[in-house]
Amino acid sequence: MAIRIECSKCGFQNELGRVFCSSCGQKLNLQDTSMTDLNARREVDYGKWIRVLLMGVLILSVGGLAGAILWPVKAPPVFFEAAGSVQIPIKAKAARTALSYNREIKIDLTEAELNGFLTERAKSRKAGKLIIDLKTGMFDLYAGFDWVPTTNIAWLAKVKIPVTMDMRAGFQAGVLMIERARVGHLPLPGSSKNVVIDYFGSLFSDITGEKRVVSFLKNVAIEDTKVTLVLAP
Repeated sequence: MAIRIECSKCGFQNELGRVFCSSCGQKLNLQDTSMTDLNARREVDYGKWIRVLLMGVLILSVGGLAGAILWPVKAPPVFFEAAGSVQIPIKAKAARTALSYNREIKIDLTEAELNGFLTERAKSRKAGKLIIDLKTGMFDLYAGFDWVPTTNIAWLAKVKIPVTMDMRAGFQAGVLMIERARVGHLPLPGSSKNVVIDYFGSLFSDITGEKRVVSFLKNVAIEDTKVTLVLAP
């Protein structure tokens, strides 16, 4: 809102703060203008308020869209067996032993066993929730955790933002092929998928780091409830 001072000579509406009339040059006498007069001469700058309103609507729209896209994805229902945290390492040890004697070995891993193993791994990696959902020929790997800003501001350091990452992948001739990667509901195209791939890679760095074992992986067959690995020198 702006206050205008009317010139006593020509009637021009001058901006508050001027000494002489912008139109005719007549000296303005503010002492003759009462507060009641000033209040009566107030003008509403509708353009300003419309711009503020539109900007607010734009910010809310963009924020709402970003929130909807990044909103965490619900974890898929899967089979789970707590004993998998013990069974998977035993089978992995058997594979290493067989390979050390240059023997081929086939290992069956059930979805329930894998999720028991991943639950314990998530705890040790402080990763929140870690789940695998087996499908015919592919699998979905899901992670959910709370992101905390790195800051020295006490109240901001207590903020926890829920985040989910997931990817869909399969194997072709023993090679892992990433079909999809998402943060929340946002699909990541091209090289941006590396954000998700690198995160999961950090959770399994000890496994993928066993180059000798990984290089012996000859075939991976994925069904709805189990995955069969064939390793051979």
